[in-house]
Amino acid sequence: MKYSYTSYPPDEAGKFVKRPMIEITIFGPNGTHKELALLDSGADRTLLNMEIAKYLEIDLSRALRGRMDGIVGGTEAFTTELEVQAEHLGKIKIPVSFIETRNFGALLGEDGFFDLHKIRFEKDHNTFEINPVRK
Repeated sequence: MKYSYTSYPPDEAGKFVKRPMIEITIFGPNGTHKELALLDSGADRTLLNMEIAKYLEIDLSRALRGRMDGIVGGTEAFTTELEVQAEHLGKIKIPVSFIETRNFGALLGEDGFFDLHKIRFEKDHNTFEINPVRK
């Protein structure tokens, strides 16, 4: 499935920023939540804002606790498996880490998303493509 890059207002240099973003649906015990997610090939795993866990009332008491470094600095992460569905793609169950951050809502990373999909970025054409990998 082909998608278009999402344009954001100009940065400090006056240049428009384009990012590979798709809408995902996150499934929790008390409903669903839609969020615009960044495809990030540099992220080891999928990250979701802790506010989403609170909104969906996801119980993280049994989640694997650890430290998350990188874009978020150093913060505590709660990792569990969750069902998500990217726009125009099938529902998948993947590991996700919830973190406290104001930087983003959802970031799709290598473990659980990139390894289940063939992803091709064509920024020069303002598009990217995501197709499920057949195993």
